[in-house]
Amino acid sequence: MTTLRTARLTLDMPRESDVDAVFRACQDPEILRWVPLPDPYTRESAEFFVRSYVSHGVASGRYNVWAIRIDDEPLIGVVEVRKDEAPGSASVGCWLSPIARDHGYMREALARVIEHALHPEGLGFTRLRWESLEGNISSTRLAESVGFAFDPASVHRVEFHGEQRTAVVGMLGSARGAGSL
Repeated sequence: MTTLRTARLTLDMPRESDVDAVFRACQDPEILRWVPLPDPYTRESAEFFVRSYVSHGVASGRYNVWAIRIDDEPLIGVVEVRKDEAPGSASVGCWLSPIARDHGYMREALARVIEHALHPEGLGFTRLRWESLEGNISSTRLAESVGFAFDPASVHRVEFHGEQRTAVVGMLGSARGAGSL
C-alpha cells in the first residue's frame, strides 16, 4: 500500500502500535453514532481491525485503509477507499479521533487520498462515492469541502445497527484525478 504525505500528515497502513489509539477513538459516541462499527467497540474489535481487516483489504485488492498520523505518532483517524460493484467506482469512508477534530486534519487527509484514488497512476478510479446518514451534517459538509456533490434525489435507506436509516449520497468524478501524485 502506498504511503501518502501532506504538509502536516503521513497516511500509511495502520500498525500493531495503533491498537490502543483505535480502541480509544472508537469509544467516542459520535463515531459510534455515525460510523458502522461494532457497538460496543471492544479492544478485540480494535485488534481485529488492525491485525486482520486492514491487511485483508490490501491482500484482496478490495479496499485500502490509511492511518492518519501527525509525524510518526499513533493514528488520529482513518480513511478507507473501497471498490464498489460498478466498474471504476469506489466508496470513501473515514473517522477522526475527538482529540484531533477542528484542526482541518481530516479534510487534508481526504484531499490527498482522493487525489491518489482518482489518479491513473494511483488507484485509478473514475468515480468516488460518499454515503452519510441523514443528519450527519459534519460528514456532508466535509465531503462537499473536498468536491463531492450531493443530489437530493439520491437518498436511500440503509441498515445501521439493526434499524433502517436514511442515507444521502455524494459523488465525485475523475476530473480531479489529473493532478500530480
